[in-house]
Order: sequence, then structure tokens, then C-alpha cells
Amino acid sequence: MNQSVVWLCVGLGLTVIMLVMVPGSGRPTDFTLFLGRFHPLVVHLPIGILMVAALLELLSRLPSLRGRYDSAIQVLLYVGVWSSMMAVAAGLYLAQSGGYAAEQLMWHKRMGILLVLLASLAYLYKAWPALSERWRKPWESGVYGVTVGFMLVSLTFTGHFGGVLTHGSDYLTRYLPDPIRLAAGLPKKADIGRLQLEDPSSTSVYAALISPILESRCVACHNSAVQRGGLRLDEPEFINEGGDSGPVVVSGLSDESELIKRIWLPANSNDRMPPAESPQLTIAEAELLRWWIDAGASFEDLLPDAEWSLSTQTIVDYMGLGDIRTGIFALDTAPPDSMDITALVSLGLSVTLLGENEPYLQVRCVNLEACTGGNELSEALRRLSPNIAWLDLGRSQVGDELMEVIAALPHLTRLHLQQTMVTDAGMTHLSELNYLEYLNLYGTSITDSALVHFEELPALRSLYLWQTLITDDGVARLQATAPELYINTGLSLMPVEADSLES
Repeated sequence: MNQSVVWLCVGLGLTVIMLVMVPGSGRPTDFTLFLGRFHPLVVHLPIGILMVAALLELLSRLPSLRGRYDSAIQVLLYVGVWSSMMAVAAGLYLAQSGGYAAEQLMWHKRMGILLVLLASLAYLYKAWPALSERWRKPWESGVYGVTVGFMLVSLTFTGHFGGVLTHGSDYLTRYLPDPIRLAAGLPKKADIGRLQLEDPSSTSVYAALISPILESRCVACHNSAVQRGGLRLDEPEFINEGGDSGPVVVSGLSDESELIKRIWLPANSNDRMPPAESPQLTIAEAELLRWWIDAGASFEDLLPDAEWSLSTQTIVDYMGLGDIRTGIFALDTAPPDSMDITALVSLGLSVTLLGENEPYLQVRCVNLEACTGGNELSEALRRLSPNIAWLDLGRSQVGDELMEVIAALPHLTRLHLQQTMVTDAGMTHLSELNYLEYLNLYGTSITDSALVHFEELPALRSLYLWQTLITDDGVARLQATAPELYINTGLSLMPVEADSLES
């Protein structure tokens, strides 16, 4: 048997042994990491060598060049197989450092091993003389050509997944011209790095910002299969549990959270996270993690409710959060009919758009005598019900008879009813207004009985109750139920102590 074939079989056997013996988890030794550092150096050898071999094989298909490069191809395939085996071996050691996306790493390994096998088969066809004399059939040259073709395909995918692991998923496509990007179904260059969320108004900060950071930088070493330090960072419940050293996140205290401490350790520290040899967090990612923990490390808080620091505001603006539409502006609402707007204006109301190219309206009663809550006004409001976002009927003659119509305005966010004739009975309809943020009832006759209906408004943030029949005790109870609600009861003077008068 050809001696080179024997040594090739030995090399394949050693590669198989390494696949079995190299552990999938645990802390790698310094020597292991040292060997792994040769992977980026060695991996480029089989890429160039095997591509040249395939090119020469293609040229050999020309009648004038048939058989001219067989010896060179045989040498190139032999060196290519050995260099690819060395690359696989060094890659297995490098993978032990962790910090790589598990799925992409798995495919990189599979494609690399497949490349070794296909290159070995191609070499055996060229190098084993007995194969030519005893087993080779006419159709086998076609099989050899297919093998070389698949070898190139596996080489391409192996390199692609390796590039993704090292440089990110958009490394190859980042600078594609926009026309080509659009044809390939890719976002424009200006949109690279910007968040693409289906419904930002119902997306949590953790899901949009924090989980992707942990997934790309930490989960490869802290998941259901691998838990270095007894820690999992792939699910909220495990993040709260912590690891062998205790909790890694202390809500509200990033400086006392082990997760943040490990991130900022020097590169030569064995406790640094991720390890120095693994892809590191960017400054923006580290800052977002610190801010999230200081803000309470909540897994439920939604993006519209987040209070950004100055630094994180800059980061999320770049990611496109400033452009994300929330609340009613995230809804698909048809524009208002111009005839319906004209009908409402004819009744003595002012109607303006909330913004250019927006479907929502601000409606204000200008002719106070005309706003009586009659059938004409009710019908005009109903026709524009999806579009009315701000409604100001203050100081008009409107009473409870119109409240049922107002409750049918599904996208209402601001409602002015100050100095109108509404009572507690009219407040019973308000629970239908899921987007109502502002409610002004100054100078009305509502009492404590109406307060229970305000508790049912999920978006309410500002409530004006000056000069109403609401008592201080009622306000206190409402404030205890809705601590984030701003309640304005007007200017109240503190009683002056007798001692202060005498002095």
C-alpha cells in the first residue's frame, strides 16, 4: 500500500480520537489554549491549497491539458488534507476557550470535518495505484469530480461559519451596495445594528437589549449543556439563581453584581468574563448591562416605560429605539375621511392633525354653546372614532350623555372635561379607554365614588382633580393603588402654626 496513504489513514484516526477525547466543557488549560491559538494561522493553508488543487483539476478537463497536472494535484490534495486536519485539531482546542455562538460553532466543526473527509477521498482516488488498476470504473471519474465539487462547497461553508464566529454574521455582507442588499432581502446599510421589533410597545427591555447580549457573549459557556461555574445565563430564572459563587446580579446595584465585576476585570485575570481569548463585549453592551442592573434588573419592564441614562440614550438612539413607534402610533390606523372632519368642524369644533402624515386628530370645542352632547355631535364623533386621540370639551355644556360616545374612541390619549357637567355616573364608561394617559376633571362635581374607575385605566399617568368633591382620603387611597399616577388637586396652603405667628 502507498506509504502516504498509510500516514493519511493514521492522521484521520488521530483526528477521530481527538473528536472523542476533547471535552465539551470545563476550564481549558493554558497549554490547550496555546495550541488553539494556532487555528487562525493553520486554517488558511487548506483554504488556498485545496482551491488551487480544484482549479488545476478543472483545467485538466481540457483535452490539451488532460493529465498534465495529476502529480501536482496529488501533492496539493495530500498537503491540503494534512493541513485541514491540523486546522480541525487546533480549532477543537480553540473552541474550549468558549464565548462562541453554539449553533454556528457546531456547523463550523461539522463543515470542517466534512472537508477533511472529502479531501481525503479525493486524494485516495489520485494516490492509490491499485484503485486505478482493479476498482476504477468509467463512471468513477464522475464521482471524483462530484467529490471535488462538494469539497469546494464544504470549504466555502466552513470558511463562512468561521468568519461569522470571528467577525459577526454581517461581516461578508456589511458593505454590499443597497440595491444588492435589497435584492437579497437584507436591510439597508443605514439599518445595520438597528433593532427590528414587531411590536416595541409590548417588548421588554430584557428581550430587546439584554438577552441578545448574553446570548452572543455569555450563553456559549453558560447554557443547559455547559454551565461553567455552575451558572446559566440563558433563562431569567437561572440568572436570578446565580452560580457556584452566589448571585451574579444584585438588583439596583451593578457595582456589587458579579456579572459586572467579571466583565471589567483585566484581560489577564482568570476570572474575567468572557475569557480574554473569547470575543469580548463592546463598551456599549457593557454599559447597557450596567444600566439594566441599576434600573432594577427587571425581566418584565417594557421599552416604552424605560428611563434611559444619558449614555444609554445615545446607544438606544443609534439602535433605532428613538424611531420606534409606540402606543397608538404603533397601530395600523386608516387616515380620517375629509368629509367627516368637515362635518365635525361645522358643529363648532376645531380639528387638526397631531402630526404630518399621522392618522390621529386633536379635536377641541371652540363654540362652547354648540358642544351640548346632542345627537349630531355624537354621530360626528362616532364617524371619526378611530382617529380622535386628543379631545378637549372643557368649559362646554357636555354631560354624562356623551360619555358613552367618548368611551367608544379606542385611541383616545388625552381627555379634557374640566368645568363640564359630567358626574360619577359618566365615569363608569372610562374603563374602555386603554390608551388614555391624561384626564382633566377640574371644576366638576365628581366624588370619591368615581375613583375606582380611574384605577381601571392602564395607561393613565396624569389626573387633574382641582375643585372637585374628591376628598384627601380618596386621593390617598387612589395614590396608594396607583403610585405612578400624578394627581393634581390644585394649590393647597399649609396651616400656619401659632408659634410662627408669635415670632
